[in-house]
Amino acid sequence: MRPKRFEPWLAELLRQSGAVTDVAVRTEAGEQRAPRPGPYGVSLRLRNGATIELGITAESAPGDQYVQTETEVRGEPPARVESVPAIDGAKVKVADVEEWLAALAVNSGSPELRKVSTRYSQEDPPGAIPYGVELRWHSGAKTRVNFQHAYSSGDRPGAAYQCPDII
Repeated sequence: MRPKRFEPWLAELLRQSGAVTDVAVRTEAGEQRAPRPGPYGVSLRLRNGATIELGITAESAPGDQYVQTETEVRGEPPARVESVPAIDGAKVKVADVEEWLAALAVNSGSPELRKVSTRYSQEDPPGAIPYGVELRWHSGAKTRVNFQHAYSSGDRPGAAYQCPDII
């Protein structure tokens, strides 16, 4: 799934989840914010007022060219995730939001989604971006959802990709 379709797909999943109070789509808002790994992203507000800004990047399926019409490749969706952390407390672990986001994608039942291949916070050794998920599609494409900023209500975003552990 290309970012142009993924961004509204993710935003709709977030809106329908009932776990967040606000969702803003970067391309709809016309945001031009650094760091800007691409024009795609989604911001979400948790019930405790905390905000998480997600950047969306992608790796094309082998042989895919964005100048051509996208071909949807469908297959068996991944098995549902039954145990999903709650993200509605006064203080929320960013790793729990990451796990919740991965489960939200998996539990969507999308026949295009093959698997969530990684949660950044679980990588050993840790990567440069501490929180995020990588989705792999039946087409062979990959989508990365990077946690660019996470901050509590009343706070301002810190340095890019340097999210606190609890918001």
